[in-house]
Amino acid sequence: MQVMTDEKKVFETVDRNLFDFIRSGAGYSDEDTVFTYFGRNFTFGYFRKNVDKISRILLADEKLRSGDRIVISLLTMPESICLLYACNYIGLVPVMVDIRLSPGEMKRVITEMDAQYAFVTDVNSKRLSVMCEAACLRKLFVVPMAQSLGAPAMFFRKFSSFFTGNPYMFTSLALPKAFMWKDFVNAPGIPEDRALTPSGGDSEMIFATSGTTGEKKYVRHLARSLNMNVYFNEFLFDLRSSEYELMIAFMPIFVCFGFAGSIHLPLYYGMRIHIHMIYDLRKIPDIIMKVKPNYFVGSLGHWERIADSPKVREGDLSFLRFALFSGERCESEKQKRINDILLSRGSKTKLLQAYGMTELTVISVQQQDDDMDGNLGRPFPFINISITDPETGEIKQCGQVGEICVDSPCRTIGYSGNEEETARLLRRHDDGKIWVHTGDLGYIDERGYLYFVDRIKNMLVSVSGTKIYLPTIDRAVEECENVAECAAVAIKDADIKVIRSIVLFVVPKPGFKDRDVKKSVKSLILRELPRYLIPDRIEIIREMPALSSGKIDRAKLESMAEGLIINSSIPLVSVK
Repeated sequence: MQVMTDEKKVFETVDRNLFDFIRSGAGYSDEDTVFTYFGRNFTFGYFRKNVDKISRILLADEKLRSGDRIVISLLTMPESICLLYACNYIGLVPVMVDIRLSPGEMKRVITEMDAQYAFVTDVNSKRLSVMCEAACLRKLFVVPMAQSLGAPAMFFRKFSSFFTGNPYMFTSLALPKAFMWKDFVNAPGIPEDRALTPSGGDSEMIFATSGTTGEKKYVRHLARSLNMNVYFNEFLFDLRSSEYELMIAFMPIFVCFGFAGSIHLPLYYGMRIHIHMIYDLRKIPDIIMKVKPNYFVGSLGHWERIADSPKVREGDLSFLRFALFSGERCESEKQKRINDILLSRGSKTKLLQAYGMTELTVISVQQQDDDMDGNLGRPFPFINISITDPETGEIKQCGQVGEICVDSPCRTIGYSGNEEETARLLRRHDDGKIWVHTGDLGYIDERGYLYFVDRIKNMLVSVSGTKIYLPTIDRAVEECENVAECAAVAIKDADIKVIRSIVLFVVPKPGFKDRDVKKSVKSLILRELPRYLIPDRIEIIREMPALSSGKIDRAKLESMAEGLIINSSIPLVSVK
């Protein structure tokens, strides 16, 4: 595998807009299939022509200028992929927004981004009038999920809207600002004989952080940083091999990891992408066994479902050649268990863990020959990691725990409209470089492997002043044989760092009674945890709430914990 190691040449390769970057790497012909969507194939010719067509339609609007922001709140589908690349191609800034936001939240995002255009899926098109109240918004377009599938599918989609109460098909008649996707793509564009001027590597995209603590921030990325992150894989993996022909895109396009890992990366390396938008973890094993992807990127929750599925445990996984996850810390024993299942069913890969964040994309990833004893691999080339004391900034030595700080060409240029948080994140060190302060605690061993320990913000304080790390509870309870998932959250006093109570949420494994699960968890925590870490309440739930990225939705769990107190006439039941 020949890989450029000259830094200047690498930066020249990635310093272009997103579409020109994938075109430089993939080598598709117009007849090659790039997307499969609900059984229908879409070629590179379709992709290329639609990026050009959408670019011309947008350029025909003389009120739009390079750098203007376009809100895109869509599922992963051919239209959303073409729209995203077209916006970036001509220098508009796509703002990728979770489809699950309420109309009021959508209005706030549109207003904060000063967006003139917004594109929303018919899934979240109820109460379009609220979104249209944003004064800056000139046009809002509804994109049906079935748009690419032809007239029969569109008829069924419209017919079903009568029963769901979603009147999206009438929006172009009811609201002066709202139109259907067909109105957009049928609008005149600038003439085809007029050459387009593509943007460069400094064109932007914006993603929301996944908001595990409930605080959403909008992260600004340059095209070159996203391109660089994809190109880094050239140094570690031979992704141009014919073994990596089919990729399944399950993570949503509005998540940075979902776009970079499930769309941008496979397009650059010439893969075919099977788009699947059903975000039900229970269905993932069936989808995997039916589609048979060679390459699959997901969250830890995705892979746990896959490994626990009887269909997978009894099936043939020889088609799987690359397996990756990111977003949640994984104990080495859990990773080993999943790897044993994959390899026993004929898979050609171990499950590899990557480390990154929306603000950085991926900065390190394990490799097949790594020992995987809880490490996160070594950093990619051109990325430096420093472990510092979170209070003094003193640089820690090998094996010492501190804040993970990263010097990377893939870093964000800051948060949109939030200078205070940007200043906390991006700090100039004594070496003159700007380092990203991740807010994660970790260390580097003598071999250069990175290890994650905890989030700094997870370090709380008890009333007595004892420092508390809630993930310590999770890791202990995960050892219970009848526990599928668990997460401890804190109910805090006015001082957000001081804990008033700890509630432990537990999802039992199938076949175990709630009473028995609670009894065994109580026995374990009394035996294994120090007194200050013992939860005040154990709450059994059927399913762990999750964000679109696959991470546990801790903000929702905290709200549920608060509700247990508010709605209960008795104090929390202590397990001490």
